[in-house]
Amino acid sequence: MEAECPKVLHAPSYEQFLSDYLLPNKPVIIGPSLIASWPACRRWAREDGRINWKYLKAEYGHLTVTVADCSTREFSDQHRETMPFREVVSLWEMGKGQSFYAKDWHLARALLGASAEETSHNLFYTTPNIFRDDWMNAYYSAHTEDDFRFVYVGAAGTFTPLHRDVYTSYSWSTNVCGRKRWWLFPPEQTPLLFRKGGEEHLETAYDVRDVDPAQYPLFRQASPIVIDQEAGETIFVPSGWYHQVENLTDCISINHNWCNSVNLPSLYDSMCAKVLEVEHALEDVREMLESNQATSGSANPDPDEWRAEWVAIVQDVVEKDAGWNWSTFWKMVRHALRLAMDRPCAAENHLWPRTPRELMPPLYFVQHRVRTCMEDFIGRPQRELDLVPGLEEVITDVRELLGANESKNAHGDV
Repeated sequence: MEAECPKVLHAPSYEQFLSDYLLPNKPVIIGPSLIASWPACRRWAREDGRINWKYLKAEYGHLTVTVADCSTREFSDQHRETMPFREVVSLWEMGKGQSFYAKDWHLARALLGASAEETSHNLFYTTPNIFRDDWMNAYYSAHTEDDFRFVYVGAAGTFTPLHRDVYTSYSWSTNVCGRKRWWLFPPEQTPLLFRKGGEEHLETAYDVRDVDPAQYPLFRQASPIVIDQEAGETIFVPSGWYHQVENLTDCISINHNWCNSVNLPSLYDSMCAKVLEVEHALEDVREMLESNQATSGSANPDPDEWRAEWVAIVQDVVEKDAGWNWSTFWKMVRHALRLAMDRPCAAENHLWPRTPRELMPPLYFVQHRVRTCMEDFIGRPQRELDLVPGLEEVITDVRELLGANESKNAHGDV
């Protein structure tokens, strides 16, 4: 059956969203009722629906943003630089900088106050209930100075090249003002997107509007969903769907990358694939480490010495390239389990409010998804569990949280 992205006028209940979109991994666009209570809808838009540049410059102009120049290309991305937001707005107001796109702006994090009261005062949106079961932002908000909550502001014609979100995470994106066009490719079409000879490194086409058939011979067989997103609408991008986005008008949007137990197996598989990709790219380093130990002259060489160094190098490159590694992954899982099971856990409600149980899948489902990934991880030939410092303790905690009394229904569906 041909893939589609339906538009629904009213926000679904969590149960509907779980059964109709999360579990089958299908996209959907939801009408303005989902975000009708957001202060941003009143403050960021003028009465005619256009962006209120005056307000944005006055409130956030002093903050620094990362700006992509969409008229440039640097490998699979665009040239980026940082500048005060007021300078970008001033360029747009003068009819200049039409290729500039402020991306990955951690505005919500930048506005965090020293107290819950101050943070509440700066609040410009709240995460819709159907997206509250978010392991990435729950963990990062509690344990790091980073998160996966973004604001995007761009002129008409700016775009984000074809990509898949980090480790096949989900994405949701709301147009506060303006319109976007999305190209969505179902996971089964992924092999059609790669450059000839670039499959191992996942080298996809850069701009789906201009693809060289000699370099991407299979691309013509792809049939993406192409859909326009209007002001006030929210799109859910499922796990592992490659997508490209163009601003059809001046546009400002709020976006989260996120994951939970439903797409955890996909994230785990993506992590495994990333490690393998890095291992292949650094094969000469592995051979050097192994050779150095063999010729060290030690009477009783430790067979794990070079392997531990090798795993450390691979994990470091994985983290630098994609933002996290196995330690981050399993710490995130441990944090999510503690929250789901009401165990003591580092969490600040004004940073990321705890998710109510009714906005998650049943606990037996969550435990089963985690257990399946954990059991596979324990048996990995790379032996990261033994060789990555601190990881054994994290996995031991996860084992304890799962316990020996997993529901008899653990192998059933939600």
